[in-house]
Amino acid sequence: MVTQNQIAEIAGVSRATVERVINNRGDVSAATRKRVLDIIQEMNYRPNRAGKTLAIRQKNLKIWCIIVRSDNPFYSELNSGIQEKAEEFKSYGFEVIVESAEFCAEAQIEKIDELLEKQICALVIQPTIEPALVDKLKEVEKLKIPIVTVNTDLPDYHSPFCYVGNDFYLCGKTAANLMAMITGNACCIGIVTGFFNAKSHADRVEGFCDYIRDIPGMSVAAVAENQDDEMESYYVTKTMLNEHPEINAMFLVAGGVHGAGNAIRQIMQTQHRRIKTISFDDVPTTKALVREGIIAATICQQPVRQGKMALSVLFDYLIDGKLPDSKRLYTDIQIKIQSNIDT
Repeated sequence: MVTQNQIAEIAGVSRATVERVINNRGDVSAATRKRVLDIIQEMNYRPNRAGKTLAIRQKNLKIWCIIVRSDNPFYSELNSGIQEKAEEFKSYGFEVIVESAEFCAEAQIEKIDELLEKQICALVIQPTIEPALVDKLKEVEKLKIPIVTVNTDLPDYHSPFCYVGNDFYLCGKTAANLMAMITGNACCIGIVTGFFNAKSHADRVEGFCDYIRDIPGMSVAAVAENQDDEMESYYVTKTMLNEHPEINAMFLVAGGVHGAGNAIRQIMQTQHRRIKTISFDDVPTTKALVREGIIAATICQQPVRQGKMALSVLFDYLIDGKLPDSKRLYTDIQIKIQSNIDT
């Protein structure tokens, strides 16, 4: 069985340095850290879980999760995945705490300041892309606290511990491809997104628009934000469709699908318009709209799996010192239409 003393001898460092690398604490240069981690991987070293579990229980370590405060059922499913995985953490002495915050830098920074006053060993967050929050998360990282961003990511210039979720740019291109198929490459599109300050939503819109840019018969007439709110979504969708009678296709980028769907139904019935719609997720209200034919196809991003994965990578790291296989851990998507919406 490989020991920390053996790793230290091969790496030419002290045992204390090996412990700091494994536990991600203390000041260790990037070069030394990489050398030690490479040796750990080569020798297939696994820490003593029993001893480490005892130490964790004595410290009463906490993992804090900050998810978006919203009536969007997607976030409830994400939380379900987190809570399910959190049960496994209990036997190892971890406490997983989930709190919600408005999707803005001010609210998320306030939550982070609260948790930094407590004994926290890791953070899971759905971050905005606002610079103030990015700066705050950099402060957290300086404290050697691993950060997992889930479902939405930070700007490319900032590198968190790990991101878990979909490749949203690819999701946007997938939605555009579906739109091209169901409209025969001929449509005028209205886009209703969730938050302009959510990288996941922005990437979907970018991927969608990049795909249709070279298709002469497809164009975007308007883009609006609904803040993942059903009433706001109903209002902005109805307003958009009334102001742009040329729109015959809708791309619903994020939450608020039920409200948007109600507006689309009303416009179709009262103005006798045909509108093809692509959306995201398969929450109950969206499934109903697919069955009804208001939504032609919806792209499902597996929120429960995302919640589980976010905690799994932290579990492996905090217990075994295992780094994620990649800085970006992408979950699969599923495309649902009327024929498979209930499978």
